[in-house]
Amino acid sequence: MSDATTTTSQTINTVRRQIVAEDPQLLLCPACSYVIHEDSEGRCPECSLEINWTDICNGAIENNRDRFKHLWYTEVAKLPLDELRCIKCEYRVHGLTKNRCPECGEPFDWDTVYDAAISKQANLFEYRWFADPLNSLARTFWLGAARPFKLWAAYNKSTTPRVGPLLALICIQWLIFARGWHAVARGIDPLMNFFARQLTGPRGLRFTYNPHFTNADLVDYAAWSLTTFLVLLMFVQSNREYRVSWRHLLRVFAHATIFASLCTAAWCVAEALLDSTNFLRQWPPPASSRYFGIPRIYYEYLGNSAMYLALASIWAGLWIGYSRYLRIPHGWAISAVAILVGSLTSQSLRVFILNS
Repeated sequence: MSDATTTTSQTINTVRRQIVAEDPQLLLCPACSYVIHEDSEGRCPECSLEINWTDICNGAIENNRDRFKHLWYTEVAKLPLDELRCIKCEYRVHGLTKNRCPECGEPFDWDTVYDAAISKQANLFEYRWFADPLNSLARTFWLGAARPFKLWAAYNKSTTPRVGPLLALICIQWLIFARGWHAVARGIDPLMNFFARQLTGPRGLRFTYNPHFTNADLVDYAAWSLTTFLVLLMFVQSNREYRVSWRHLLRVFAHATIFASLCTAAWCVAEALLDSTNFLRQWPPPASSRYFGIPRIYYEYLGNSAMYLALASIWAGLWIGYSRYLRIPHGWAISAVAILVGSLTSQSLRVFILNS
């Protein structure tokens, strides 16, 4: 027998003894719920199912989680033993049956210990917003925009989401969406004009990238966000059936909109790339021809494409969150309905404001 197998066997035997010490009647056959005695080997006497102590122990822990929180996070959630440490003194608390650190005497909550362990592994903004705000924000944006499957693998639905950091994450996205164009334009504007002077001369092309957003646009975005989230809450039957609270929906929504918040900045970059095609033309233009530049409708196409891309990314983000994190089927339909109602509401509000 290999060293790894021996270690696993010893761990399961230790876990089994702790369960038996609590209540021997908790070790049940997964197929027929027959009580399996600690010294049983081979097959279940009732249904002849082959005894697998790992499955039996995990079932006992899962069904009695409140009594075995000190085992659930390592045996069922598969969190490394060394990651479960006291928040105050970093003492390893795995295997403790009492919620008090024997090293410093500080009481602790297992969910808090678990959150701290997960935050060290994934470095997500919801957990690390205070200890490491910039790095955790950058990593959360990277995972949310580029690797959503890995993002949801780092979360566990059994823990209660933290509302404050999630609301802060949504506000940060709102600011990036509203001011992203302006921030990118401040860098692109002088760069494009530098190339214009080199290629077209001092009297040649000039570029100015101004934000295309007004206060009405920002009101639209806020109204859309609120309405879309409220529609997600309206699917009460599915939420109750799969034990999903509004906090879990807030976590999904806050991460599903990350990519969309970057679309205004991408829009500015796309306009600069479109403008750069002017450098490929003859300059100065021949006297016999009239130089019109790029038709305005192309810029309108770019703007519409950026907004459609933002909505499509939100739909995909919500769908992935529903399937990978909430474990609710038909998430694509729920997401589509919520986005549609949110869009109709924001457009109606815009018409109402303009008419007023």
